Amino acid sequence: MSPFPLARSASGLVFTSGLAAVDPETLTVTTESFEGQTTEVFRQLDAALAAAGSSRAQVLRLDCHLSDRRWFPGWNSAFRTHFPTAAPARITTVTTLPIDGLLIEIQAIAVATTQEDRS
Repeated sequence: MSPFPLARSASGLVFTSGLAAVDPETLTVTTESFEGQTTEVFRQLDAALAAAGSSRAQVLRLDCHLSDRRWFPGWNSAFRTHFPTAAPARITTVTTLPIDGLLIEIQAIAVATTQEDRS
């Protein structure tokens, strides 16, 4: 179980925490490849949004943090695959991520399809 909420919603919006390919119990990276980590963060995004009453189609903004700029082309490809139409606004930064081996972390802001505040 994660030590923090994967998403919170209020005032009709859903805010996700940073999502990464990390085992919440051991805080270790679950896969070494960029493609594998990207697949995992989108799986987590879908689960967090669904639990908060939203979906990927409702994402307004997506923030991506990469550990190295060489991952940028792969990130662009994954973004186009996961948002083929009506892509959200986005920002991509290259930064040091908090866990060794972590290559990508994302967070999102989405519209809630239900208006109930959830945590």
